[in-house]
Amino acid sequence: MKHLRITLIAAALLLGLSAAAQSMNTFCNPLDIVIGQERAYRGGEPVVLIFQDDYYLFVSHRKGYWYSPDFKDWTYVDAPNYPGGVVSVVEMDGTLYGCSMNNKNVFKCLDPKKGVWEKCGTLDSDRYGDANMFYDNGHLYMYYGWSQIMPFKVVELDKKTFKEISEPQVLFFGDHRKHGFESRRNEDVIYSIFNGRRDYFEEEYPWIEGPWMTKHNGKYYLQYAAIGLEFLSYSHGVYVSDSPTGPFTYSPHNPLTFKTSGFAVGAGHGSTFHDKNGNLWTICMIPGNYGGGRGSELAIYPTAVDKDGVMHSETAFGDWPQYWPGSRSNVGVDNWTGWKLLSYKKKVEVSSTFENYIPSKGVDEDFMTCWAAETGDPGEYFCVDLGKVADIRAIQVNFDHIGAEQPQRGGFGGFGPQPTPEHYQNYTVEVSVDKNTWILVENKPNNKQEFRHVYIELPAPVNARYVKVTNLGTYDGAKFCMKDLRVFGNPKVGKSTVVKDIKVVRNPEDRREATLLWDPVSGADGYIVRYGLSKNKLYNSYIVYDDTFLRMHSLNTESGYVFQVESFDSGLDYCYEKTEEVNGMGAEVEINKRGNGNFGYGGNALSKRVMLKEGVDEYVFEGIDPGHWVINHTFGPVLWDGELTEADLIGEGEPGIEAKLTELGHGTTVTGELRMKVVRGPEAGKVVINVIRY
Repeated sequence: MKHLRITLIAAALLLGLSAAAQSMNTFCNPLDIVIGQERAYRGGEPVVLIFQDDYYLFVSHRKGYWYSPDFKDWTYVDAPNYPGGVVSVVEMDGTLYGCSMNNKNVFKCLDPKKGVWEKCGTLDSDRYGDANMFYDNGHLYMYYGWSQIMPFKVVELDKKTFKEISEPQVLFFGDHRKHGFESRRNEDVIYSIFNGRRDYFEEEYPWIEGPWMTKHNGKYYLQYAAIGLEFLSYSHGVYVSDSPTGPFTYSPHNPLTFKTSGFAVGAGHGSTFHDKNGNLWTICMIPGNYGGGRGSELAIYPTAVDKDGVMHSETAFGDWPQYWPGSRSNVGVDNWTGWKLLSYKKKVEVSSTFENYIPSKGVDEDFMTCWAAETGDPGEYFCVDLGKVADIRAIQVNFDHIGAEQPQRGGFGGFGPQPTPEHYQNYTVEVSVDKNTWILVENKPNNKQEFRHVYIELPAPVNARYVKVTNLGTYDGAKFCMKDLRVFGNPKVGKSTVVKDIKVVRNPEDRREATLLWDPVSGADGYIVRYGLSKNKLYNSYIVYDDTFLRMHSLNTESGYVFQVESFDSGLDYCYEKTEEVNGMGAEVEINKRGNGNFGYGGNALSKRVMLKEGVDEYVFEGIDPGHWVINHTFGPVLWDGELTEADLIGEGEPGIEAKLTELGHGTTVTGELRMKVVRGPEAGKVVINVIRY
C-alpha cells in the first residue's frame, strides 16, 4: 500500500512545528491526486461513500482507490480485479459492489482494504452509460445516461443476479432552452475536444451525464452533470422525487454546483455524500491544464438541504480556504474560513521572464495562464509583494510545466501515464516583512511527489509583506513556472458591503439571460453576485473582479429571481500594471548589418530588435562582428551608423565608441537621453543601449 494526501501533503512548516505536530484543518480547491512517486493522477468522475466508518474515494480509469478515517490522510489500495473505467460503487447489505459504464461485469469486494474483488454477476446490457447503482430498502436500481440527445433512465435489477426485473424507464432529457446553465455556448469553451475537426457553435445541446442518487430525509435527489468538461459552465443540477423511480421534478433552484470564475472553474460529474457528521458535500470533476496538457482535477463544495427540501451548494468562495469534511458542525453551507485572497493583482518580482509568460500571469486567478522563467536553473524565483504587511494564514503554490522535454500527454479528461522522473519540482517558500530577513515556510530539496497545487496552512498566523518561491530544481527539463501564487489571510481586515442600488435587466427574448449593473464600492477587491428564488434562498453565485457589470446566462426561464451584490475587501490595494512597463512602449530599436540582405523600413529577418519598456534602462545586442552596423528606430529614422572593426569588438574592455542616439521626454520636457556604446568580447562584441535619466 502507498500513502497520499489530497493536496494536503505540505511538508513541515519550519516555523516551530514539525510535520507530525501539525493539525491542518483546511483545504483549498483544486485538489491533486498523487499516488506514491507516480505522476499526478487524473481526477475523473469521483465517487465518495462511507463504508465501515471509513471514507472511500474512487476515480475513473484506475484499478485502485483510497480510504481515509478523516478525509485528510488517505491510503491507496491496488485492486487488480476492480472494475476500472467510469465506475459505480454501492454498498448493499454490508458489502461493496462495483461496475463501470458500458461494461456488463459486476464485481463484489471481499476485502476493501486489501483490494480483493471478484466477479459476481453479469448485467443484461453493456449500454449503461455513466452507470450508477443505488440500493434502497432492499431494492437495487441502475441509473444511466450519457448523451446530448438520449435521456436519463432507471431500471430495477435483481440484487443477486443483477438482471433487469423492470422495464427501463425514461426520467428526463436535457432541456437547455429552459435551463440556462445546461446550454453549451462557444463563449464558455476553455479548450476544444474536437482537435480542429470543427468549431463550437454559438449554442449547442448539452451533454447530460453522470447520474448520482442521494437519499436525504426521505427525498430522492437525482443529480446530473451538464454540459462538458471543456466548458467554464460545467455544472450539476438535480431532479427530486418521493420515489427512487420517479416521477422526478426539476429543481427550480438549479444549478446545484456552478462556478465560472475564479482560479478553479467548472463543477461537474461527481457525487454528493454525507460526512460523518451527517453534512452533505459534492465532489466534482473540474478542468485542469498543466504544461499545455488538458486534464481533470477535483474540487469539493459544501452542500445542504434546507427545511423546504431544496438541495443547494456553496461555490462563492469555493477556491479559497475551506474547512475539511467532518470538521463543519453546522448543517448549512457556510464553510469558508474567512481568509481572504491577498495576492491577486499584486506587484511581482521575478528572476527572469521567458517570452510572453509575464510575471502578472502568476497572480491573475486564471488557471490557463502562467509565468515562466527563462530557465529551470536553481535560483530562479517568483516573489509577490502584498503592498503592506498582512496577516497570512495560508499559501497555495500552483506550479506549471512550460518547455518540458517530456510533454504532458493529456487528452480529453486526463493527463495520461508518463515516465517517473528522479524528482519533481524542488523549491522553497519564504516570507518576509522587509525582503532582508526571510522566514522559511517550506523546504522541498528532493521532492518525490508531483503536487501541482501545494496548499500550506500555516500553524500560526504570520505577519509578512513578501512571499517568495525559489526554484531548487525542475524536472523534465521544464522552465520554472508559476501558474498562480495565492496567499490568503487578513480575516479581521476589510469589510463586506451589500450594494443597495442594483440594476437588473432580464432579457425578454431569452429569459435565461440577465444583465446586472451596480455602483462601485470604494476599496472593494471584487463582488459576489448571488441570486435565487427568494431573499433567503440565494443559492447560486458568480464572483466578479475588476468590474461592476455582469451578464449571466444560467437562469431558468420559468423562475423569477432575487439578486444581491456584496463586495469583499482584503484590506490591501491592487497593483495596476502599466502595459508600457510589462509589454513595452510599442517603440523598438533595431540594429542591422549592411550586407545581411536588404533592410529598410522595418528591417528584415536578420534584424536584431528590442522593445523599449518603461523602467528598463539597459538593452544589449549580442553577437556583433566586424562590419558596417546601423542602429535605427524600427519603422523610423536612423539613430547611428558606423564601421566596427575587429579591434573595436574582440578583446577586453571598451574601445570608447559611444554616442547619443536621441533625447527622451514628454510634452515640452526633456527627461533624459538614449545612448549607445560598444563593449568588446572574446569572440564577438556587443552594443549596449542605455537610458540616461536627467
